[in-house]
Amino acid sequence: MTDPHFSLGTLLQRFFYERLIQQRNASTHTVASYRDTWRLLLAYLTTTTGRSVTHITMADLTADTVLAFLTFLETERGYCMRSRNQRLAALKAFFHFTIFADPSLLGQAQRVLEIPMKRWVRRVLGYLTHDEMEAILAIPDRATHAGRRVYALLLFMYNTGARVSEVTAVTVGDLRAPSHAPQVRLHGKGGKQRVVPLWPDTADVLAGIVAERGAQDSPETPVFTNARGSRITRGGVAHLLHTAVDACPSLAGRTISPHTLRHTTAMHLLQSGVDLHLIRMWLGHVTLDTTHQYIEADLHMKRQALNKGGITAATATDAPWRPTDELMMFLDGLCQG
Repeated sequence: MTDPHFSLGTLLQRFFYERLIQQRNASTHTVASYRDTWRLLLAYLTTTTGRSVTHITMADLTADTVLAFLTFLETERGYCMRSRNQRLAALKAFFHFTIFADPSLLGQAQRVLEIPMKRWVRRVLGYLTHDEMEAILAIPDRATHAGRRVYALLLFMYNTGARVSEVTAVTVGDLRAPSHAPQVRLHGKGGKQRVVPLWPDTADVLAGIVAERGAQDSPETPVFTNARGSRITRGGVAHLLHTAVDACPSLAGRTISPHTLRHTTAMHLLQSGVDLHLIRMWLGHVTLDTTHQYIEADLHMKRQALNKGGITAATATDAPWRPTDELMMFLDGLCQG
């Protein structure tokens, strides 16, 4: 039986404060995502059990309950497979923690941890051509302060490939503009930082909008602000981008998100011959597998590779490959004790 000192509330508090924040130094976005998962689950349990949150216990969090909750997310709330898997990952992280916090929960936790992720088809990445990106950058009226502010934002996003959270977090102190190599320090996921080079034009534009606000001597001041002078939000970034896209006739009907600009940066770097490992560091990807999807997205590069390699279809005269007796014996031996 679960130790009363390890109630659901106590375990959740320890999970968030000890595991996520203190031990893993999880970003605020990760903490918020995990928090929202538990809000959804607890609301679901109060409805299905008829009890208040204060009367929900660890005994209610069985594998069957978690599976029913995931089904609810898909059928009632319209979650896609990827979103469903994200919620499950958050719950699994908690149950991993409970094994160490309260060993009596081992069996219950293992059954939840055995719930599989659902396979989902990754969509081909959407990105903009050079002409389409130039069309967007041409929209802001740079004769006005508001237009210069929007232009600086869009140019910065294209130059750096930064995530929206990284864009909104940039401060004046993160900008470094030595004459030979301007750069910016980005604050990525999990508190990780990386330095990304800036084009001279980007550095000049950023210096201009900062100077207009008289903020060049204030290191903690945000670089990108809204019309009221406050730090721009994720929604504000998306709104300014959508406004620019809507004004481009060539992009009519296209759905362009801030993340599309991130993909665009990666694809243009790849098409320019930049090494995949450098692109990974540029974008702040944890693994190379994430970056590798950009190769899969570029059909034009695939065609070029085929032509360059001189790959042709096999002819009728090509002799089929046949395994040797030695190879078959080796394979058979792998299954023997």
